Amino acid sequence: MRTKGNEKAESWDKIYREGNPGWDIKKPAPPFEDLFKQNPSWLKAGSLISFGCGGGHDANFFAQNDFNVTAVDFASEAVKLARSNYPQLNVIQKNILELSPEYDEQFDYVLEHTCFCAVPLDHRRAYMESAHAILKAGAYLFGLFYRFDPPDQDGPPYSLSLEDLEDAYSGLFTLEENAIPKRSHGRRTQRERFIVLKKI
Repeated sequence: MRTKGNEKAESWDKIYREGNPGWDIKKPAPPFEDLFKQNPSWLKAGSLISFGCGGGHDANFFAQNDFNVTAVDFASEAVKLARSNYPQLNVIQKNILELSPEYDEQFDYVLEHTCFCAVPLDHRRAYMESAHAILKAGAYLFGLFYRFDPPDQDGPPYSLSLEDLEDAYSGLFTLEENAIPKRSHGRRTQRERFIVLKKI
């Protein structure tokens, strides 16, 4: 029986098959490259899971920097692309909202980049609950949250406010960092924020 989740995955698969995923910049996001130049005290090599990994560029970048990386996407074509781009990368096909209990408390980091903005609005809290469940005590969810611009909910990508984000993570995480990146890719300039959340 076809489910809503399957239908959603198929819509993403179609975009990948047509070779036109507009969010795929074919390389790691510039703010992630800059992160290692800044050498923040909270970031040490450890186990990391990349939510909605797409072509795997960000996940592979962290793997190259000594992180033990798991990349996850629920679209089969995205998983196929990531495995083709980076054969050495551990890529799994799974819905990020269904990682618990199998992966509970296994990761030091959840990496976010253009995934949260694609999650339906009524599932944003579930996204944060999933991240919270699979992270170790005191671990971090960090990355680029997109898109901070005038309200427009006809996504994906869905627009986002800081209040929306706080509502999603309240009681699960504390906000450790919130900054507009000095470097962003193309049209994402001033429309994304680098956010660090720490598991409560």
